[in-house]
Parts: sequence; structure tokens; C-alpha cells
Amino acid sequence: MPWKYSQEFRDRAVGLVFDRFRDDSGVSRWAVISDIGLKLGVSRESLRRWVNQAEID
Repeated sequence: MPWKYSQEFRDRAVGLVFDRFRDDSGVSRWAVISDIGLKLGVSRESLRRWVNQAEID
């Protein structure tokens, strides 16, 4: 089954999370993921998993 989101989209979304978290370290990680997920139309849990996987890779 093909993924709903392309790898390019996932990478961009993860990059937005990392950039926002780096620029505004006073905000919780979950708040950043929630905000960006809402703006991109991605579930928070999916985005959280992508971010976690990017940190491992």
C-alpha cells in the first residue's frame, strides 16, 4: 500500500519541527508538533513518529 505522504513531504514536515523547536526552545516539543501537524493536515502522532525516526537516523 502506498504511503499517503511522500518522503519529501515528511522530510519537510520534520524539518519544520526541528527549525521551530530550535528557534523557540521555550515551547514544548508536543506543542510544536501539534501546531505544525495542524497546519499541514497531518496527525500529531504521525508527525511525532516521523520526528522520532529522523532523530534515530
